[in-house]
Amino acid sequence: MNQLIYTEDNNLHITKPNGLRYEYKNVEKPNLGFEFDVVVYDMQEGEYKIVNYNDDLPFNEQEKSALENSERDAIEDFINQSEPPNGMCLNNQFMSDIENVTRDRINECANHYRFEHLNECVYAGREGSNHPFRSEARRVLEFADAIWTVCFQTQDEINATREDHLKPFEEYVHVLPDNATPDSIS
Repeated sequence: MNQLIYTEDNNLHITKPNGLRYEYKNVEKPNLGFEFDVVVYDMQEGEYKIVNYNDDLPFNEQEKSALENSERDAIEDFINQSEPPNGMCLNNQFMSDIENVTRDRINECANHYRFEHLNECVYAGREGSNHPFRSEARRVLEFADAIWTVCFQTQDEINATREDHLKPFEEYVHVLPDNATPDSIS
């Protein structure tokens, strides 16, 4: 789960073993004990370094070298010793992420009912509306109300929990209601 990416734009992205993600912009290269202009250490993106980054070539055409075991070890040590920016903690990240999931689910629900986003549902579902899909819009609004209530309760729980006692993020997401779809209404 550890991740370290140092980009050609001098941005450093780190993911700690507990899942905490943070970024430093416009920083000097970390001293990892080996030469690189760009380094990617990520299970999804791969593990490689670019020793001489060429600004004239697109990123995917750069000459990449696989990381050696000693370089991987140096990266792991750096990740474990690195400190997040002030105010950055796993609790805040989880609270932000749960809010993003909530917004995504509301938009997905609106899409299921033929609306582009929640704003359309507000005017289509308002009292006195003659919109042909006003009852569907009201269902979306009811879903939004319900999921926000659960989201805020979950954020309160996360905020009140010590960082070292947090559950995995998926357990917090699991308590959010699933999207209300036309097929799920009986």
